[in-house]
Amino acid sequence: MLKVLKDKKFLISFFTIAFPVMLQQLLSFVVSLVDTLMVSGLTNEAVSAVYAVNQLSFFLFVVISGVIAGSGIFIQQFFGSQDHKHLYQTHRFKIIAGVIFLLIALPLAFMFGHYVIEFYSRNNDNPLEIIRLALEYMPVILLGFIPYVFTAAYATSLRETGKTMEPMIASIVAVVVNITLNYVFIYGLSYGVLGAAIATTIARVAELITLLIICEKNKFLNLKSIYKDFKIEKHLRRIILRKSWPLLGNEILWAGGMVLISMAYAQRLNVLSALSIVSTMGNIFMIIFLGLSVGISVMVGNALGANQIHEAKENIKKLYTLGVLISLLFGIIMISLSSLIPQMFVNVSADQKQLATYLIIVYASFLWAFSLSTGVYMTLRAGGKSLMTFLLDSGTMWGVIVPLAWILASYTSLPLVGIYIAVQSVDIIKSAVGLLLVRRGTWIRNLTLEFQIEA
Repeated sequence: MLKVLKDKKFLISFFTIAFPVMLQQLLSFVVSLVDTLMVSGLTNEAVSAVYAVNQLSFFLFVVISGVIAGSGIFIQQFFGSQDHKHLYQTHRFKIIAGVIFLLIALPLAFMFGHYVIEFYSRNNDNPLEIIRLALEYMPVILLGFIPYVFTAAYATSLRETGKTMEPMIASIVAVVVNITLNYVFIYGLSYGVLGAAIATTIARVAELITLLIICEKNKFLNLKSIYKDFKIEKHLRRIILRKSWPLLGNEILWAGGMVLISMAYAQRLNVLSALSIVSTMGNIFMIIFLGLSVGISVMVGNALGANQIHEAKENIKKLYTLGVLISLLFGIIMISLSSLIPQMFVNVSADQKQLATYLIIVYASFLWAFSLSTGVYMTLRAGGKSLMTFLLDSGTMWGVIVPLAWILASYTSLPLVGIYIAVQSVDIIKSAVGLLLVRRGTWIRNLTLEFQIEA
């Protein structure tokens, strides 16, 4: 296992691609942490309100990812085969798909979001105050998804072509804007949770503008190349749609499953602030998740597009090993700090801080399993095995995890920590099944061959 740490050429290649993304995610973690800490300086109800709204935001984030995921498979491989014509067309597809999704999703979120908030708040001591604060925060946060859907399209396309520095620079701009305006709006102007929402939305606009400026300067995915001729070949559109629907369906079902699991957790009394702390700290693991995901997308997807099959197979072995090693290290660090982390959240009650400590320990103990299941998912996706990823991911979510969480929450007196352990442990089974699927090798496919143009 430790041999991968001696492969300097591989490590340099991986971190050249992944480090900017990991740094970008670290910055996002810092912003999320600062947001939650600033809100925790208001009231315990404010933390709970933001957590309730963020479950709705989480669903939208994940589904947007699913909307553009199918296109990402082709961008990786078109870049590997140096077919920029179809690469640009695929990026256009991302933008169109994302806008169509928002036109459907945002009105529904505005109309029905308050029901989600009411459900989360019902088992807390002051539900009316949580609902009031959440309804201040929610509308502005939802409007922030308009710039975000464009940012997601551009940032993922850049990463899928190995250009990871550009999204990182845009994220740095967003971080500076967000932290600065958080302080101004939350405390300086005394807008409270509404101020946090305004700061976040303005930061998303700043991030998009930065990305567009960078693309114009580099003349890659610039306005002229993307919007002057907004054509997408019928055959390409049909192929992308065929590969996209299982990924989109998977993301919708997975995100919906995650929200339902958190709702199951919320059946226990006064747990929202503890869940908010764990959710915030869990974002640090996304550093590993995104680094591994981008590494597989670029180092495996591009290799498949260039018909370098042996290299693709060797890369996944090394990437899986590296992901597990890094996640074990992060897990040890999180466990060692588990009792200190909740103390940073000022106005959260002592009971919820103690509960958060236990949940962080459980979460950190299963990071390695989540790393493996992530690696498997991204490998199957890179080879275009969309239906297989759908069955593995959503099948496990809805066939095992969601029923397990609700049965334990509704029909047993098991404390939240016990339910959390049971849910997290399913990743071990999921990663084992996934590794067997990867070993079969049916994911090894060059999807660009039929689009390659005769010289």
